[in-house]
Amino acid sequence: MFPDITVTVYICAVIVLGIIFSILMSIINIWLVFPGFLIGLMLLPLVIIISNNTDNNNMLPDIESIYDILRIQARAGIFIKDSLADCYMMVTDKRLKAALLVLCNKVSINSTIEEAVEEFNSKFNNRHIDVLCIVLNQAQSSGKTVQILSDMSEQIRLVRKSHSIREKGRLERRIEIIELLIFVGVIAIGIYSMGSEIAKIII
Repeated sequence: MFPDITVTVYICAVIVLGIIFSILMSIINIWLVFPGFLIGLMLLPLVIIISNNTDNNNMLPDIESIYDILRIQARAGIFIKDSLADCYMMVTDKRLKAALLVLCNKVSINSTIEEAVEEFNSKFNNRHIDVLCIVLNQAQSSGKTVQILSDMSEQIRLVRKSHSIREKGRLERRIEIIELLIFVGVIAIGIYSMGSEIAKIII
């Protein structure tokens, strides 16, 4: 996700966040120094996990397109490595597109496809890309490439459908919560107004 960040920089950033949070919590209460340090340590990894999950969901349509392109061109007798350039042109997700560009460049300068695919795979924590990389490597020697690509494309289609259903359910729940909050707010305003009128009468 962040190619320019080294392990040392990452560890330093985590520790600095831990120190900052411990200082902030100590202002509230000295006993909160250690919990604040732990919160600071967990903040950056948590942000990265959430960001990566969001990226993975956003990549699903592009990954499905990659499988479809590879499947169609494999059926036409075009080699997998020659189809990668077309995949790059069709992809819209910036993170995936940048990684595909490096992959295409590596393959074009006579780097072995196994090495290029391994480097490509190392840039993601995504099970669908893991499988894609396995398919890319096996496609060099397997005669069942088209069937494998068809199966994986269908699988991702089902995953996207399931994801859409979950997102629709979440949206419906949020709408219900908002409606409930509005209803409670209206009741609260009504009770307050009624209480004010009763107080005026009593006074």
